[in-house]
Amino acid sequence: MFGNSLQTKSNRSQFFTFAFLLLFFSSPSCLALESRSRIRINNVVSRQNVDSCLTGLNVTYPGDPSFQSLSQTFNARLSYTPAAIVLPSSVQDIEKVVTCGASLNLPVVSRSGGHSYAGYGLGGVDGALVVDLSSMKQITLNGDNAVVQTGNRLGEVATYLWENGHRALPHGTCPKVGTGGHTSYGGYGPYSRMAGLLMDRVVGAEVVLANGTSVTTSESSYPDLFWALKGAGPSFGIVTSWTYSTLAAPATSVFFSISIPQYKTGDTFAAGFAKYQTFVHTAPKELAMAFSFGGNSQGINVQLIGNYFGSKSDFTTLVNGLVQDLNASIDTADEYTDWTKILVANGYGEQLVTAGPSPPNTFFAKSLVTFDLLDDTSLKRWGDYLVNTAAKADINWFAQADLYGGAISTDFDASSASFAHRDAFLVFQFYGSSNNNAPYPSDGIDVINKMLTSLSPNPAAAYPNYIDPTLSDSEWQSQYFGNNMARLSGIKALYDPNNVFKFPQSIPVGSVDNATATAPPTGSRTSTPNPSGTGSSDVSSPNSSEKLGTSLPKVMVALLALLPFCLDTF
Repeated sequence: MFGNSLQTKSNRSQFFTFAFLLLFFSSPSCLALESRSRIRINNVVSRQNVDSCLTGLNVTYPGDPSFQSLSQTFNARLSYTPAAIVLPSSVQDIEKVVTCGASLNLPVVSRSGGHSYAGYGLGGVDGALVVDLSSMKQITLNGDNAVVQTGNRLGEVATYLWENGHRALPHGTCPKVGTGGHTSYGGYGPYSRMAGLLMDRVVGAEVVLANGTSVTTSESSYPDLFWALKGAGPSFGIVTSWTYSTLAAPATSVFFSISIPQYKTGDTFAAGFAKYQTFVHTAPKELAMAFSFGGNSQGINVQLIGNYFGSKSDFTTLVNGLVQDLNASIDTADEYTDWTKILVANGYGEQLVTAGPSPPNTFFAKSLVTFDLLDDTSLKRWGDYLVNTAAKADINWFAQADLYGGAISTDFDASSASFAHRDAFLVFQFYGSSNNNAPYPSDGIDVINKMLTSLSPNPAAAYPNYIDPTLSDSEWQSQYFGNNMARLSGIKALYDPNNVFKFPQSIPVGSVDNATATAPPTGSRTSTPNPSGTGSSDVSSPNSSEKLGTSLPKVMVALLALLPFCLDTF
């Protein structure tokens, strides 16, 4: 999907191809971890220990022939060696893996599409027990509701829904991104201003908890857990399937690209961006428009790219004034009636094919969430840095400001999910990669950091699907989760007091006093609908009395465990 799409800073067309493949990528989804902050496992667990409690499962260990390919991170700047990678084929298999990991004090993580920017689907540390969901592919459409196992990727979901009643969901456009983390941390796409984030379409989720039991959550069943899953899911369990309320696919939509003459000074760039943000600030929800740009030694190249849900004539009427103000030209304005074809157009021709992993890329990324118009002083400072410094840097980079608002902020209550940025205006991604996947340049992280701080020296909010490993604990907790942190940590204490689902930026165990959730089940596994929506599975979990300690002493011990996990649901 990404690979070597950016070859040189001067190759403008390939630059924007790469940039738009990442448009609406929430996913992911996308956390990163620096070697200096690696969390080490306290106890050494042998292969024999792990194998003894995973009998009968498809398990790959370090040294096995397939281990190297299975443990490849999407971000080649990072690498981790899991204790084992398990490929379950059922919910019962996952229950067994979680029980095993908890008994051996191994951090348990899950991987859906494998696009975590930080490799958190492999643990973000050495020695994690990885649940690779790629074999969990069932999709069932029951009326307007689709039950989607989290081994499915976006391309598979889009194709299935279109072919079975011309249904759709407001997800991103990169076909190989997994449904697990993309949904868990928001899930933005071209249709989001019309229909909300992908997580807003979730009406139920089946999840394996830290005690090896499974529950089906919704607004009426384990409502606090359901709330936590929609914004911070991987910290609380392994979601095995989402139930989405689907929509009729848009009848007509326009994919467009608008080119702006190259900006050669910081002042002209700042003025151009100011015109863009002023225009989109009051734009109708039918318009999804991103400001996407990259630099070379001559200046900054910009395209406005996105979608309009209506006719081509209405689109051109809407944007004509902006095009004239920017001295720009409409390169593309293609009208579609086939939803899958507009997704392909958004991916610059990448088909909705999901076989095989995405090629790795060596990169570092940051994000910024803004809630209103940016002031002229900030834009001028930012423009000067981009033109005079970033454009001359020895990395391939692009940046993009995605327009939020519309249905995201008007059609869904902020209290409906733990996602903290319901009222976002623009969400920026700053992304730098090395040339031809060479080792990342020593100054590359600094270039991307300053791309952010030149615009916003003290950023208040960031998007967790573009995870930033350099943030301190207080920074990522406030920027990703805001005022929801206390409640999230309380729900964590209730459902995962021993911190089984642990990774470098997972929700820490807090005080149960901050949670108002229904108590999780103990003992044998709860009977829940299977992914097809029929029948049930009733499996007794071994050592159940030891799993999710509900006694006061265990909870108090858990409160001491403040180790800070992830994104794609890996």
